[in-house]
Amino acid sequence: MDHFYQNLDRAGGFDYQLHSVPELGDRIFRGPAVDLSQPFVAFIGAAQTFGRFVETPFPTILSQRLGVQTLNLGVGGAGPRHFLAPRYLALLNKAEAVVLQVLSGRSASNSQFNNSAGGGLVGESPLGSAPMRAEEFLARAAQTSSRSEFAGLIEEMRADYVGSYLRLIDAIAAPKILLWLSKRQPAYAEDYDNLPHGVLGEFPHLVNERVVAEIAARCEAYVECISSEGLPQKLWRSSHPIDGAALRGEMLVNRYYPSPQMHAEAADRLEAPCRVLLGRYPHAEPQGPQRFIVTGPERTGTNLLVGLLNQYSGCYCGGELFNNGVIAKGGLPWIDIPEPERARLVALRVENPLAFLAELQAAAEARGHAVIGLKLLYTHGLGQPAVLGALAADKTVKVIHVTRRNLLRRLVSERQARALGMWSVGRGAGAIEMPKVAIDLAEVAKSLALTQQRQAAFEQTFAGHQVLRIVYEDLAARPAHVAARAAEFLGLPPLAKPPIVTLRKTGSEDLSQVLEGFAELRANFRQWASFFDS
Repeated sequence: MDHFYQNLDRAGGFDYQLHSVPELGDRIFRGPAVDLSQPFVAFIGAAQTFGRFVETPFPTILSQRLGVQTLNLGVGGAGPRHFLAPRYLALLNKAEAVVLQVLSGRSASNSQFNNSAGGGLVGESPLGSAPMRAEEFLARAAQTSSRSEFAGLIEEMRADYVGSYLRLIDAIAAPKILLWLSKRQPAYAEDYDNLPHGVLGEFPHLVNERVVAEIAARCEAYVECISSEGLPQKLWRSSHPIDGAALRGEMLVNRYYPSPQMHAEAADRLEAPCRVLLGRYPHAEPQGPQRFIVTGPERTGTNLLVGLLNQYSGCYCGGELFNNGVIAKGGLPWIDIPEPERARLVALRVENPLAFLAELQAAAEARGHAVIGLKLLYTHGLGQPAVLGALAADKTVKVIHVTRRNLLRRLVSERQARALGMWSVGRGAGAIEMPKVAIDLAEVAKSLALTQQRQAAFEQTFAGHQVLRIVYEDLAARPAHVAARAAEFLGLPPLAKPPIVTLRKTGSEDLSQVLEGFAELRANFRQWASFFDS
């Protein structure tokens, strides 16, 4: 398909810089080519991501703005199933982040149409003797089915589409941004008096707000770019139309593919979330050691991350200095504090928390550490407004913000940890039986909403800082790789060997086995349905 675009569009002066990606076989992709041994962001999508009739598509615009390579994997007519191939997943799992376009629902199957082999627009059906496009199948089905039967086939396709997309998202162990790029809103009115086009709707066909919500819930960010600016787009003079462009007088025009203006707007909307996930914000240089904080809610792998970072030369990250429970038990999570000093510093923490923090950081600097941080979880920061305010005011402080996709699992893990009195488990520890937990509807709703509210508040508090967003699920899947990203963000030299993982993940059981009242909770929280999937 990409050679097809290039052969047609060369007459208009378009050079798509087609190149092969050895890891992906013979398929050709839009350039520029990428050195896969260096950091890159991957973009998966269809012709809209490829950027037909556009000199500089949004992946390339973002590469220029962010200073990072972007791998454009736009494939005309592709659906989510196309990218589930192991060779794609192996490559996507090397990316620093992945932007996924919301693709057409014509790529999905139903009980009378099977396009699972290619994951594109063409499939097989008993309604025809040869493979046909989804539009042709739907046109025939509209003539041979009742309205309710046809509506059932549409819902089957949507369910198949969501299932394929969720499998793809779950298989990618990198931060993910879902991009809606269309002339229309996700919500649209279905017209069953004009079949099949009245139900297909504008691109992305068949996809409505419910489908988008289910997919977006599994991604770190969701971006909408709804625009028709620049359409119709004048192309070049011709005596005949071509595939994808109509003839108006003697001029070819594009009415379907996103215009250059739409690509620029998509880049504008994607830039901020990409910067957050990559930690590529412009920032002021510190005078002295680089200071940073690791923030997030409890049970997001912050102990694991701190332990990995502390294996990098020149880095020291302390623990939860403003956790009252830790201090009350006689702990002071900072390196080499002599016993006579401990009581004085604990008292100073109450009297003057800013002076307390400054003394500890100065002590770490005196030991030769050039990058110095601490854990400041949401609850601890909110309990220390002076400390939070001072850190927010100092724009040289870098922020590693650790979040978790599945907030229900986070809550269950927190309750299990409290019940056991155990917040981390060493890698060599014996098997631990995790207790069942009972959480009523009101508690779940309050916890999930509060965590989301605090996450948004901390992002706003540190909006002017250089921020790196790390996702727990990615950290748990690839701890050494994610730690290397964090170390690069902090300006630390790479390690000769990957850091040693000293902690073990807990709470990986099926939620239905450890959460009492699982079925009732699932039935009452449809807006968070994905949290209940194991």
